[in-house]
Amino acid sequence: AFLAFTGRQTREAVYQFNHALDRDPPFAAAAAFMGFALAFDGQSHDAIGWFERALQMSPRDPFCGLFYGGLSAAQYVAGSYTEAVASAQEALRMQPGILGAHRCLCASLAQARRIEEARSAMRTLRQLQTQITLAWIRHAVPYSAGPMRHFIEGMRKAGLAE
Repeated sequence: AFLAFTGRQTREAVYQFNHALDRDPPFAAAAAFMGFALAFDGQSHDAIGWFERALQMSPRDPFCGLFYGGLSAAQYVAGSYTEAVASAQEALRMQPGILGAHRCLCASLAQARRIEEARSAMRTLRQLQTQITLAWIRHAVPYSAGPMRHFIEGMRKAGLAE
């Protein structure tokens, strides 16, 4: 399922995550990664439900920071930038090294017109991920075409270049 997700094969990823959840219903990581697959494909409202389910299943899970980072991405895709900022900040409070949450924080702040904060968050991200560019995001982050354009727009507003 994870390989299908990272390969931008959402239908296959959803099928495999469903299979995992059928076999082990309280599998919080599978629920969260179902959320990632759906969010990165633009199905943000369904994705938000999966992240909330994962957090309810396992509120003390060592991966809760990752779950909040994914929730932030789903909220960003949905255009709920204030909520996306809050979820990214919660992810980073729990696990400061989650690069995806740093990226989502930058894009969300920029889309919320909090440009100075977005630029500051971008400086932090560049310290943590020195080689980050828009080209790297297009290659390495498994958003489908529509969500990718939206995410690139936010990152560009935050000050990231090609």
